[in-house]
Amino acid sequence: MIPRSLKLCDATILDKPSSRNLMGVSRTHLRVIGFLLCLSSGIALAEERLPTHFWRQPLAPQGEAPRTWSTEERSLAPESCGGCHSDKLEEWRTSFHAKAFSPGLVGQLLTYDAGDSAACMECHAPLAEQRQAFEAARRRAETEPGAGHGLADAGNSCGGCHLRGHRRFGPPQRETGAVGQSDASAPHGGVMRVPEFEKSEFCAACHQFPQSQAINGKPLENTLVEWKQSPAARSGTTCQSCHMPERKHLWRGIHDPDMVRSGLTPEFVAEHATARFRLTSTRIGHAFPTYVTPKVMMKGLALDEAGEPVPRSEVSHVIQRQVESVDGDWIERSDTRLLPGQSAMLEIAWPKSGRVKFWLEIYPDDFYHQHVYSNLLRELAADSAAAKLIAEADRTAQGSHFTLFETTVQRP
Repeated sequence: MIPRSLKLCDATILDKPSSRNLMGVSRTHLRVIGFLLCLSSGIALAEERLPTHFWRQPLAPQGEAPRTWSTEERSLAPESCGGCHSDKLEEWRTSFHAKAFSPGLVGQLLTYDAGDSAACMECHAPLAEQRQAFEAARRRAETEPGAGHGLADAGNSCGGCHLRGHRRFGPPQRETGAVGQSDASAPHGGVMRVPEFEKSEFCAACHQFPQSQAINGKPLENTLVEWKQSPAARSGTTCQSCHMPERKHLWRGIHDPDMVRSGLTPEFVAEHATARFRLTSTRIGHAFPTYVTPKVMMKGLALDEAGEPVPRSEVSHVIQRQVESVDGDWIERSDTRLLPGQSAMLEIAWPKSGRVKFWLEIYPDDFYHQHVYSNLLRELAADSAAAKLIAEADRTAQGSHFTLFETTVQRP
C-alpha cells in the first residue's frame, strides 16, 4: 500500500518536504542543479551563458512583454512558436514532453492542494503561468466540467526550456557554432545562444534527483550521475546526442521500441546442452532502465515438435529497480538493471524437439499500473473526476507493453 503522503506524478515522484518518505523529490530538488542568477526582463547579459538561476524552481512569471510585440510574440502557447518553428512543434507533439500533463498526473493533482500540485508541475508544466492556469481551471471545474486546463495542458512545452522573463534562450547557431545575443530587432527580441543547451547537465533539472533523496544510496532518478560514470560521457556523447538527434525535439525513451532496440544487443547461442539468451547494454549512456517505473523481462520457453510451448517450461529474468514502502519508509528490494556494458543471461536445457524460444518484454509503466494507479483506484470514489482520469491512465499504462527480439533457437 502506498502511503497517502506519497505524491506520484507520471514521470516524477514527489512528496511533501516534511515527509520521511525518501521516494519523493521536494520542491528544493532542482536547486542542486544551480546554474546562475535569476533573470528578470530588462537585465542585459554580459556573458554567453545561462543566467544564474535559470532552473530555479518554481519558475518566476514572465511578466509583461514589450508593448511593441505582436500577439504571437507575447504568447506562451507552443502553437505560437510553431508559426516559425513548425518542424519543432510537430516533433514536440509526438513526444512525452507534450504529454507531461497527462490524465495520470492530473488525476493525482485533483487530490492535492495547490502547494503539492505546484511541486509536481515544476517539471510537468513548469511555467508559472501554467500553474496559474491549472488552479483557475480547478476553481471553475464545477461550473465548466471538461473545459480543460488552458496553458497547463501544454505540459513541458517550448517555454519550459527556452523562455525566462520573456527572453528566448537556445543552443549555439547550428552552422557556425556562434553564441551570444542574436539580432535584437528579430521577432521576440532575438535569442540568446548559450552552450549549456548542448550539455547533459541541462537535462538534470528534471532527470537527476539529489543524493539527499536516495534509497539504498541511489537517488530514485540518477540519470546524470549514471551518464557521468559511463563510456558515453567519456566519449562526449551527451543526452542530446541520443534523445535529440540533429536537434529534433523527440526525446524518445523506454516507451519507443526502436529506441530501446537501438541501445541493446541480443545474442542467441545454441550450446550442446542448453540454449542461451544474452542481453547487453551496448549503446545506452545510463542504467537500463534508468527509472523505477519500467520493468523489463527476458523470457524463454521450450517448444514441442509442433512448435507449441511446453507446459511449465518458461524461465525469466527481471531487469528492474524494485522499491517498496515498509512502515512508511522506502526500501530497495532489488536492483537488477544493466549499467552500460553489462549483460544478463537466460539459459534453458534443450527439450526433445531441440527448439527453444526467447524474447524480451518491456513494460514502460509497470510501477504505475501495479502500484500507483491500482491503489488510487481503490481509494477514490469511482464517479469522481480524479478516478476517471486515473482509470484512463491505467488503461494507457497497460497498453504500453511491447516485445522485442523474439527468436527461436534450434539445437545444433
